[in-house]
Amino acid sequence: MAIILFVMLVFSFVYGIAGIVFSTNSKTFIFDRSNIEYIKISLQCILGLVLVFLPSALEHRFKITFSNEMHILFVLFLYGAIILGEVRGYYRKFFHWDTLLHTLSGVMLSSFGFCIIDIINKSKKINLGLSDWFMSFFSFCIAIMLDTLWEIIEFIMDVFMDLNMQQYILPDGTVLAGHYALVDTMKDLIVDAIGALIISIIGYTILRRHKKYGQIEIKNTSNRP
Repeated sequence: MAIILFVMLVFSFVYGIAGIVFSTNSKTFIFDRSNIEYIKISLQCILGLVLVFLPSALEHRFKITFSNEMHILFVLFLYGAIILGEVRGYYRKFFHWDTLLHTLSGVMLSSFGFCIIDIINKSKKINLGLSDWFMSFFSFCIAIMLDTLWEIIEFIMDVFMDLNMQQYILPDGTVLAGHYALVDTMKDLIVDAIGALIISIIGYTILRRHKKYGQIEIKNTSNRP
């Protein structure tokens, strides 16, 4: 799946660059968007090309293993955010597409946090012996930190390149101010937190259940004649 997504990102990047070139003077049948939109497509494709093999790189570098479900979720998220969201224009076509992806982002990043802290906790070299509560809290914090970092990146891109990534300019050109200019950013952070919280609670429940049944199994084994 990662290879297929990589190829799609390469073609989409070429499409974005071509759009920047041909939409500068006038819009055509193929390149009918604004120059800013093609710049966003190109930049996000570059980011996607960097990130698409990140899980594999982390596995190789730190000798860890992510589940197949984690790999699939990561690839689907990049596909939904870049290929469908930016290239296919789902952000414009479907009002809640951005909200859906940010919720999925919270779920994915919280799951990623669980994978990392679980690997560290089970390491014989480190032997931290972290509690279930702390592992759940850590996964939640990882998701919030990375999602907040993304909002900071969006803000920086808007300041220096005026890409409207934080949606403070409406399609009709109206520039939002005050409370209304913050709605998109705060909505993204809130749904990110909700997605992360759900996974943290589920993860905590699973950890407690495994520990409970593990203790029962040990007791039953020790009572055998």
